[in-house]
Amino acid sequence: MKRFLLKIWKLFPAWLQQIASRIIRPLFQVFSAAVIFDDQKRIFLVKLTYQRFHPWGMPGGGLEYGETGIEAVIREVWEETGLNVEVEKLLLNKTFQPDKFAMYYLCTIKNGVFQPSDEVSEYGYFTLDKLPDVRPRDYALINEIYEVMGFKEHELA
Repeated sequence: MKRFLLKIWKLFPAWLQQIASRIIRPLFQVFSAAVIFDDQKRIFLVKLTYQRFHPWGMPGGGLEYGETGIEAVIREVWEETGLNVEVEKLLLNKTFQPDKFAMYYLCTIKNGVFQPSDEVSEYGYFTLDKLPDVRPRDYALINEIYEVMGFKEHELA
């Protein structure tokens, strides 16, 4: 059933997804996402099955009632990828109009083997200059994450 609903969701235009999301979810959506790097400072991204445009992004999702941000990011990564992660620290909090609050946690993969799910079809590690098709706002977000991590060299004025 979930797979069927995700396929239908993918067909909705963005404006209809937003309206439907407002009906079935709380007025302010809170989600957690995992920021994972390999030893070459490449970021871990997943390809979402339900996004028709710009399907790549960080693994994560909405909090369930009574759940902390840390619990949510651990659960979401496992559900989406089959990987177990350990949270090192909170990197960023961000708000997005009109109604989203996001927590980005620096995580490391403890164990597991990637398994495609109903929500995620593949994964990869990417350098900042060779990102796949991510949402336009995620380019700025990923750049900010690289700055927070100290991975970006700043040019002197």
